[in-house]
Amino acid sequence: MSDERKVPAAAVGADGPAGDGAGSDRPAGSGSGGSGSGAPGRFDTVPRAGRWLAGAVLVLLIVPGVLGLEAWPLTGWKLFSLSRDASQTAWVIEAVDAEGGSDTVDPEELPLGYRHAEWPMAELRTASDARRQAVCEALLGAVVDVEPGTVAVNILRDRQELVERDGEWVVTHDPEVVHTCTVEEMGS
Repeated sequence: MSDERKVPAAAVGADGPAGDGAGSDRPAGSGSGGSGSGAPGRFDTVPRAGRWLAGAVLVLLIVPGVLGLEAWPLTGWKLFSLSRDASQTAWVIEAVDAEGGSDTVDPEELPLGYRHAEWPMAELRTASDARRQAVCEALLGAVVDVEPGTVAVNILRDRQELVERDGEWVVTHDPEVVHTCTVEEMGS
């Protein structure tokens, strides 16, 4: 008995029966249409929706970068574009309690919307008094939720410098109060 199969004459070409891969480097079913379906070019192009989506993503990433816009979460250009050297300026939130004691508040302790509070604070030096007060009051509201005994918030500009002393690297601090606001001012 023979194990031969009959194949229609139209399906046999120079490479052997179509779709079986015999005599061909192409995988089975990889005819000119890409799917073996006989529809030439059916899967040879990227769908229009895919091209539009890729184009939109590129525009959303490139345009803010070129124009210098911070459209979070699409961009984080400031995270990677700021130069780092021995002198840095940090912006600090200081909570003041009723006895006059102060404690530095880490923005990571604040609600999610305040995690990048350093960015608007960095603009306060040249901002109007109304803008300074608005930013300070927004931070004060968040700080009071985290530190319930807070009666005031100081926004500090801390000039930090990395210096070598006796063979060790030490960070020196030179804080300056840029703006202060109190709970009493928020009530009025």
